[in-house]
Amino acid sequence: MLEKKIVQLAVQGLTQEDTPAFVRASCLNTKQRKVPCTVCVDICPVGALTPPAGQGAAWDKCIGCSLCVVRCPAGAIAPSYEDFKRVLRLVTTKRETRMLACEKSASEHDFGPWCLGVIPWELLASLALSGKVVIERAGCKGCEREGHLADFDQALARARQFAGEAFFDARVTLLEAGDTLPPIDLTRREALRSLSRGARTGVGAILPDTRKLDNNPLFIRRLLQRQVRDSLENESLPQAFTWATPVVDADLCWACGICQSVCPHQALAVYLDEAEDQRYLLHYPDRCTQCGLCQSICPDKAITGFGYGALPARAKFFINPALTTHCSQCGGPVKPGPADTLCTRCQASQRKRK
Repeated sequence: MLEKKIVQLAVQGLTQEDTPAFVRASCLNTKQRKVPCTVCVDICPVGALTPPAGQGAAWDKCIGCSLCVVRCPAGAIAPSYEDFKRVLRLVTTKRETRMLACEKSASEHDFGPWCLGVIPWELLASLALSGKVVIERAGCKGCEREGHLADFDQALARARQFAGEAFFDARVTLLEAGDTLPPIDLTRREALRSLSRGARTGVGAILPDTRKLDNNPLFIRRLLQRQVRDSLENESLPQAFTWATPVVDADLCWACGICQSVCPHQALAVYLDEAEDQRYLLHYPDRCTQCGLCQSICPDKAITGFGYGALPARAKFFINPALTTHCSQCGGPVKPGPADTLCTRCQASQRKRK
């Protein structure tokens, strides 16, 4: 048994740069067990992930496609460190125009993932906010990975919705069949601008805190969050962005806080405005992966799905008013009703004393 464990650790050490890694605390299966999530297991094309939850893996089978990383609904799988470094190189390049194509493309490009379908919408949005992007789709038709292009189209549509159609389309160019990427070269204008920008174009200029820089599954979301904040200082960038947010029924939600306690990324918070004597359910969209756990776990079915709303760059959260009744003992939230004035915790405490 010990020898087997040593071999496993050795394999993990050798492959840590080339394979994804689980962040167990964020996995939906550690938050609830009623409906096991098997997305990563189902999507893996080589069966490297162990059913039912996928937290065991035969990484020696991994082909580096990153499908599990991108498809995980809770963002619980970190990319390989090599992929992480490739994205870093892409977002910190001094060129104003980045060239994207799949790894099978013969064109010269800045970023070549296993398939365009594994590019997250956040990366597309981030690249559009920082410059121009040219994406080659010329070789996708007839490819055995073509089935994943629907995911690319969905990511493209989501990024366009986030940044605004006019702004996004002015910065992102798609090359279809018959077109190839232009040679990568710095024009005189780009070269001069790169020199003038100097170190400001480095990692530290676009990341929230380089001291906390690590291979986190939500790294690209953190980057996008910083760019949204910086847009307030740049009038050429959008001043409001469209985020996904839970649809909350104000007639059912009483701010019990269960969704807040189970959210993998602390995207929900209950807030009491004492001056107005009103509770709110706050949603931080830049932390949310739309995993749907809040909707499935809500005991009163107050969260009915996800919608989209425009949020000014200076605002951090959506505000959802909730029914407000206070526990007569601790002051916490109580489900409105004629019978009880104690919250469930105080009721349990009272029963113990009896």
